[in-house]
Order: sequence, then structure tokens, then C-alpha cells
Amino acid sequence: MSTQKTTRSQVQRPGASRLITPCVLGLALLAVAGCTGSDKDEPVTSQSGSASPSSSAEQPQGGGTPLGGANTGVTFTLPTGWKQVDPSQDTSPVVQTSFRTSGSRGEIIKGLIGEQKKLGVVWGIDASVTSGFAPNLTAGCDRGGIIGTELETLKEKARRLNKGAEITDLTVSGKPGFKMTNTSTGHDGVTTDAIEVSVPVSDERYCFLNLAAEQGTMPPAAEQILASFKLA
Repeated sequence: MSTQKTTRSQVQRPGASRLITPCVLGLALLAVAGCTGSDKDEPVTSQSGSASPSSSAEQPQGGGTPLGGANTGVTFTLPTGWKQVDPSQDTSPVVQTSFRTSGSRGEIIKGLIGEQKKLGVVWGIDASVTSGFAPNLTAGCDRGGIIGTELETLKEKARRLNKGAEITDLTVSGKPGFKMTNTSTGHDGVTTDAIEVSVPVSDERYCFLNLAAEQGTMPPAAEQILASFKLA
């Protein structure tokens, strides 16, 4: 879960004057949770030229359902056994635990997720896990705000928020980006492994895919998801 995507001020509707920019919404979710948004048919590829196996939107490798689109800004394959969810509305215990929408910080996180939803961000979860922290993902695009979307700036922000993170360069749909892998413990005491891909797409906008799973339980389907990730 790429993170997927903390406010210390009131969140207003997009387009209104605000202290929190959409980019900060993604950073805010990380901080609140205590853990870690032409050539469009090209899957995630490392700069050295080695590519993960690609997935077709019409016939996804290993099965699954295409998710995302123009409104989201990205597309990817939701694997067989996973389902799309709305963490701001879903009250099932496994969704609340996995997206940390319960507990003392739950309402803040749900509010931030609601703001992300207005930007077209989407969420998915491994439906085969019915209790505890299930592998999950967050994907979409965001605006840089005062932070900006310059590649090195995004890398530095990722390093500051995720101590000990490993960052490697890659390309998505022909655009340079980076992949971050990290392990951290949230305020709820759950230690998670995270994989996040971030790709600047303009001077004001970047797109992302975040995968999260309890430490040591990142599923093989994570590679399928990463391989299918494209800009829309």
C-alpha cells in the first residue's frame, strides 16, 4: 500500500484556498498512519532496461481486473482474489485495520482518504485475507503544491519520511520515476513492508502506486501489480 498517499489544519474542497495541498494529503496519510498519487503501453521498467513481465489490460497476466483510467491518471491490474474498496466508507474490520481507519486517528485518515477520492485515487485489498492487516494498494495522481514534483525533491521527501528506505530509479510509460521499499511500524503497532512507485508527469503533478502488507507477507501478486502499472 502504495501507498499508499498528516494534516494539522482544516481540509477544504479542492480548488479552494487551503493550507494543505493535495500532495500533502498523501504525505499526511503516511504521517498519521505512522508508515509510509504517446508511450502509455509500457509497464514499469528499470533504467537498466530490465522489465517486469507486462500485463495486458484486455487479458491480464495471471487473471485479474483492470482498474484506474483517465480520472485516476494511472491503470493497473487488480489481481484475481483482490477487490476494489473505498476505505472512507467500508466498515469491515479487515479494511479498517488495513487502511488504519479505526482507532483514535481513524476519522482523520478517513477524511484524508475522502479528499484523495476527489482526485480519482483508488484502493484495493487482498480479499483472501479476512482478518488482521491484509495486503492492500493505493493508486492515483496528486499535485505537488509547495513541495513540487521534481524527481529529486520527491526522492528526498520519501527518504525523510521513511528512514532506511531503499530507492531505485525506474521508468513508467517512458517517464522517469523511482521505486521505494521500506519497513516501518505504525502508531497501531503493526509493522508493514511497503513498495511505492512515484512518477512525476508534469511540473505540478505526479502519479503513484503504493503497496503495503504486514511484515514478511507481501504477496507474489505484488509483482503482477507493479508490472501492470502504467500512466493513463
